[in-house]
Amino acid sequence: MDNSTGGVNTGLPSLRYLLELEANRKRKLTLLEISELDKERGKQLVRIARMAIAERLGLGRLNLEEFNDPVLNKKGLAFVTLETYSGTTTSLRGCIGYVEAVAPIKEIVARAAEAAAFSDPRFPPLSKHELDAVIIEVTVLTKPQPITVSDRRYLPKEIRVGWDGLIVERGITHSGLLLPQVPVEYCWDEETFLAETCLKAGLLPDCWLDERVTVKKFQGIIFREIYPNSDDISVLNPRDVPCKLLEEMKSLKYRA
Repeated sequence: MDNSTGGVNTGLPSLRYLLELEANRKRKLTLLEISELDKERGKQLVRIARMAIAERLGLGRLNLEEFNDPVLNKKGLAFVTLETYSGTTTSLRGCIGYVEAVAPIKEIVARAAEAAAFSDPRFPPLSKHELDAVIIEVTVLTKPQPITVSDRRYLPKEIRVGWDGLIVERGITHSGLLLPQVPVEYCWDEETFLAETCLKAGLLPDCWLDERVTVKKFQGIIFREIYPNSDDISVLNPRDVPCKLLEEMKSLKYRA
């Protein structure tokens, strides 16, 4: 998925991973509620993401058994976003996640981090020298729910910018997802949010008016490193994310 734009996991899962997922399904793990996550558990998830990437680079070893927290052992959905840090600015370096709760959240975060670092088709695989310049952000999601309305024109009224993320689907060939923080970052209203999610799915911007299109919404909580490999993290609700456009306007005003 896109940094803040969310997306689909494009890394091909290994046979071992698929077998593990099937085993987890049979175990009928409990679904995680995002209200169960506090700052300390968020730190653990961010640490898992960084260690998963470091292990792939040959810089350490991740043992998920060490994170034996009953909450982190619950099934969950998550995205991991990587941003290259350059002093006062950041730029997207990868973002991939899972929108099905098929494994413990700690494992979902580890796999999403690996995929964001090495399987995002928009970027080359992350190199060793880049890791210490990357900020890691983990967004844990609720289960997406279809939005039902009597008239498609009323869809925007069922969406809350700053709370909801969106998924747009048509058949098995078109699917797009935008995380809850995206419309806040870009100062979008509800209709713009819907249109941008349609575009993300490879459809026309007014696709949400089409009865063949399914629109789902979900919520999330964000755990983000303050700077690369920092001991402390920020815990954010999507509505707390600053609007980039307003920040740029303030910057221009101060320069004038």
